[in-house]
Amino acid sequence: MTTNPSEDSDDKKFVGAGDAPPSYDTTPLSESSSATRQSFSLSSFFSFLFAARQKRTAVLSRIRDIVLTPDFNQSSAASIINACAADLTTKGFSKLLQKPNIEDHTALYWAIVNNQREVVVALAAFISECSPACSSELRLACMATSDHASFMQLKLANIDAKGEVLRRSLGCPPDEIEVGMGNDDQFVVSFRIRKFQKRLRITQKLNYEFVADGRIWFLRFDMSTVQWKWHVLYGISSPSLPACPKASFQIEGKPGREPLKLPPGDEFIETIVPQE
Repeated sequence: MTTNPSEDSDDKKFVGAGDAPPSYDTTPLSESSSATRQSFSLSSFFSFLFAARQKRTAVLSRIRDIVLTPDFNQSSAASIINACAADLTTKGFSKLLQKPNIEDHTALYWAIVNNQREVVVALAAFISECSPACSSELRLACMATSDHASFMQLKLANIDAKGEVLRRSLGCPPDEIEVGMGNDDQFVVSFRIRKFQKRLRITQKLNYEFVADGRIWFLRFDMSTVQWKWHVLYGISSPSLPACPKASFQIEGKPGREPLKLPPGDEFIETIVPQE
């Protein structure tokens, strides 16, 4: 029988060592290795989450001990709070402080209620901007304790954003509001407003809020564009309780000028209700 040389060469090429089929023994090993790596990755991920949760729990426990202890040594609070902040990311610590995770309230709420001024300052340093929910709760805390200082420091007043832009563009420092107690359950509020007339002519209104006597009050200056006269209005902001105030105003201008006095009405005392 005659053998075809071309068939012999094809057969040799087919069964050559260089084209041998893959070994079946290597496939299970490769799949097992991949599964092992995946299992290791998931295990590492869950370990990381567990460790992060433990850190948050430990930090929250330390913060709770500070704000729920009215006689806590405030001089040591700042170092403890700084150490807590170092255990978390900046964003994570800020979010933790703004959540109602301590007896259904935020850490700052309790610091205000327990009159922990140094703790309020230390905690506020790690919050660049309060969330709307946190701001609403802190307004309640400041109102309940008549804490005007915290109200101003935490920037909880409802103000006109355009008016603030104008103030900064004119080079004016922030307006100053000071609340003091007078006689017979009276309170006295002093405002220092730079470039008052120019700002009022441009914006037609200036609005301020302050805390006194367990309420959040507003003082507003409105400019009438018809007669170009300005008016002074005052009242209480939500969620304050209604009140029957008897107010008088004294407006001081440049040094040497007589102050402008606006006496209260003596015929009746009007009940005012909160404005939203």
